[in-house]
Amino acid sequence: MSKQIRDALAQAPDGLTAKQLALMLDAEPSAINRSLTLMPDTYIDRWVKSKSKHAAVHCLAFVPDDCPHP
Repeated sequence: MSKQIRDALAQAPDGLTAKQLALMLDAEPSAINRSLTLMPDTYIDRWVKSKSKHAAVHCLAFVPDDCPHP
């Protein structure tokens, strides 16, 4: 699932919400959220207001191989 998420985020430079990713990948939003939390190369860029709450917009981070840990 993480490769599919990476591919989708690579095609969306402005980022995507978990719901948008779920619709694109025909998956449950909870599965997308679970995968996103395990992916060190994605980050929450901003929050957008949805109908009843705020949704995180996820982007792909380009982390160099020799990047030191924080």
